[in-house]
Amino acid sequence: MKQESTFQIYNASAGSGKTFTLVKEYLKIVLISTDDFIFQKILAITFTNKAAAEMKQRVLTSLKEFSEGKKTPIFSILQQETGFETSVIQKKSKKILQLILQNYAAFYITTIDSFTHKIIKSFAFDLGLSQNFEVEMNATDLLDQAVEVLISRIGVHKELTQVLIEYSLEKSDDDKSWDISRDLSEFSRILLNEEDITHFRRLSEKTLQDFKSLQQKLNAHQKDVIASMIAIGEEALQIINQKQLDVKDFYRSMLPNHFLSLTKKPESTKFFDQSTLKKRIEDRELYSKSTSEDIVSSIEEVLPKILKLYQDSELLYQQLLQTKLVLNNINLELTSIKEDNNIRLNAEFNQLISDNIQDQPAPFIYERIGQKFMHYFIDEMQDTSVLQWKNLIPLIDNSLAQENTSLLLVGDAKQATYRWRGGKAAQFIELGSENEAAKNPFLIQKKIQELGVNYR
Repeated sequence: MKQESTFQIYNASAGSGKTFTLVKEYLKIVLISTDDFIFQKILAITFTNKAAAEMKQRVLTSLKEFSEGKKTPIFSILQQETGFETSVIQKKSKKILQLILQNYAAFYITTIDSFTHKIIKSFAFDLGLSQNFEVEMNATDLLDQAVEVLISRIGVHKELTQVLIEYSLEKSDDDKSWDISRDLSEFSRILLNEEDITHFRRLSEKTLQDFKSLQQKLNAHQKDVIASMIAIGEEALQIINQKQLDVKDFYRSMLPNHFLSLTKKPESTKFFDQSTLKKRIEDRELYSKSTSEDIVSSIEEVLPKILKLYQDSELLYQQLLQTKLVLNNINLELTSIKEDNNIRLNAEFNQLISDNIQDQPAPFIYERIGQKFMHYFIDEMQDTSVLQWKNLIPLIDNSLAQENTSLLLVGDAKQATYRWRGGKAAQFIELGSENEAAKNPFLIQKKIQELGVNYR
């Protein structure tokens, strides 16, 4: 049975049978195809080893049950959609199961990190990497080591010592612990975020003296910056009061409390990416579902102005962060640790691919990794970062340009959990939009479906 190239997107809420749908569509391809080894040309990507293992198990269990003639719910659906007789499905399932078990290394249901690692390994020589480099998944541990090495240089490196001591004294003046290691470790996480690292690269060639000169200029108008932040806080609170909104009308009073903090001690207000408020702003979840319609209407009316003020205050806050002066040095120590131990961070692979491999023709990449995929399944698409998706597009586009190929994306923007490492739910929302203006990186038309029923 011939299968035309397809591009399907499933908006799958929690408990809506997401894994069931993925397994069903996977089995449908292997049953319909006349190629018994088609499973070697299917790449199913998810985000955790647990999810990959579960999908593998379900596929294998289903094939075993089919081969034994068991008419499970998924069997009945597949029989209806394929039109095959029970004996046909039973015979084919038995054969496919045997082939998968005999060629298990080519059973490509894996994590996106594992697939990225496979590509990097294939291009290690081109990238100037050792063929036997080790992969470090826990990048934060290495960052903490880099910070410890940096702090150990106090008293050795004159300019760096001065900067770190000044920052420590400022913390003491603010009645905070003089220990700066925790602050530096937290802020250095910016080196792991794909979006932030792009901006940071522009500063990579700057010296500590360059940053110090900049800091001197910033200190000269620091009072003006703080005054501006206070004014922003007061303006936002005034807008909220004019609408006769109570701070409790907002989710846990987070947004009003943020501006209240600005009016009292702006330099202590937190803006780090992992803050709950930033996630709430990104998802536009700033009031509870039980909020009355009139209050929701009032909040929505002032939100554009308030969020613009939030962005303005964040930009001003960046000017107050002295830790930026040592970020380059932390990165240098991190690089040194990696080189000394022949380690590469899993977090940097996507950038390596984007910088060095993405412009290569897709057939060349396929040739290097030793596999040509015709069907792609991407689970938890809302957690895919911009770079991860950008790196996959050439491979997928090359496949979809041919017959009998497919792409299936499954996700739920409400369940995004990987923002800290660059996960971008917004790109899935746009892909899953019915709006004709929404971007579609492929030439074939997308089909959007909802899995809205909760089976839990």
